[in-house]
Amino acid sequence: MLEGSYPYTVGGVSSWVHQLIKNFPQHEFHLFCIGAESTMKGNYKYELPSNVTGITEVFLSDVFLDTNAVKLRNISRWESEEIKNLMLGNPDKWEYIFNFFIREKRVVSKFLMSNCFYDIAKQVYKKGYDKIRFIDFLWTLRSMYLPLFHILNNSPPKAELYHSVSTGYAGISASIGSYLYGTGFLLTEHGIYTREREEEIIKADWVDLNLKSLWISYFKSMSACAYKYAKKIVALYEANSRIQGELGAPEEKRLVIANGINTDEFNNLPSREGRDDRIYIGAIIRFSPIKDIKTMIYAINIVKSKNPNTVFYIMGPTDESPEYFDECMELISTLKLKDVIITGRVDTKDYINKMDIVILTSISEAQPLSLMEAMAAGKPCVATNVGCCKELFEGAPGDNLGKAGLIAPVMNYEKIAEKILQLVENPELRREMGKVAKKRINKYYTERQFVEAYKMLYDSFNV
Repeated sequence: MLEGSYPYTVGGVSSWVHQLIKNFPQHEFHLFCIGAESTMKGNYKYELPSNVTGITEVFLSDVFLDTNAVKLRNISRWESEEIKNLMLGNPDKWEYIFNFFIREKRVVSKFLMSNCFYDIAKQVYKKGYDKIRFIDFLWTLRSMYLPLFHILNNSPPKAELYHSVSTGYAGISASIGSYLYGTGFLLTEHGIYTREREEEIIKADWVDLNLKSLWISYFKSMSACAYKYAKKIVALYEANSRIQGELGAPEEKRLVIANGINTDEFNNLPSREGRDDRIYIGAIIRFSPIKDIKTMIYAINIVKSKNPNTVFYIMGPTDESPEYFDECMELISTLKLKDVIITGRVDTKDYINKMDIVILTSISEAQPLSLMEAMAAGKPCVATNVGCCKELFEGAPGDNLGKAGLIAPVMNYEKIAEKILQLVENPELRREMGKVAKKRINKYYTERQFVEAYKMLYDSFNV
């Protein structure tokens, strides 16, 4: 169960899903893909493994609000009451909501334009949202719940196990499938969906200040649904597991399984041909605002001004956000930066061993595979203090191997540049951190450990 990731985008969660499927050839996988725009249909960035036996694509753009929808005829009092509870942020009987949307096909516009929905909106409005005009509140509710109701109205096909890689809409679909067919639901959260959406809403200019709590409750309700129906809830590291607990995931359901790297692939990589005395610094990253490549470029500018002997490689897809890519290119041009090579999408293993240092400047991450690959190749790193980066560099409790990289604050290009320069100017520190990086990945983050953990989980669901 996928939302906005595999097989439409490259890297991150998508790489993880591809890795998982390939490592379980004994299982058949059906992809239930939720995307934003129907233009994504069939536009896959991966060659699907042979054990992917089917794909269902549901696009949020396919639903629209028909203001002339025929009158809704069939909703029970308790179904209506539970949908009101959903909008107030405290749904308890999701089965009532599921049953309504399972029973009533093509009901989304009918319901949103019905007197029943109007009455629910009035009740929710009186619970603290009456500082704005009711008509604005009503249309906000309609636009907010249009995609969710579209997902609820499109049940997934029957499966022996639903494995969702997020809460949100994918988690809702997995919950419906588990409820409808009485089969298992396994949830793996990479980032914490609710917290990520909450941060976005708090910062968003497009959300009326008086409605921010309404939006936050919306996403919390979806996560609560997934936590309720999932039999096991996986986090990539302990800090995220604790956050899941704070958001209502029961302790007995929670476990931690780290990402894993095929370390054999990073042994005996090709060395840098015609090696010179310049320092090569690489970022394995896609051009996306969440990766904050503009901050990286400003940091590069500082590093270059203090040490012109540095060369930077930015390696990864450029087509996810063309407008953002153009802005980054314009910034490089404006700053008149030299020795910044944009490779586009590449095989990491062809480039990683040519680098002296690997950097990451993301605003949000979970447990970045790009850093883990760099560490597996014995490369010291600099990264922003997001997700599991600090734990990767400094070790979890009980890991006394030492430091494998340096951490800098998010969106602080001066501090990021300072950390990069610290490694640039200290070759012995680079060597020591590179050794620690390789040891840590080989000890705690191997693909073998990752696959064995998921094998045990899948076996526990009898699939």
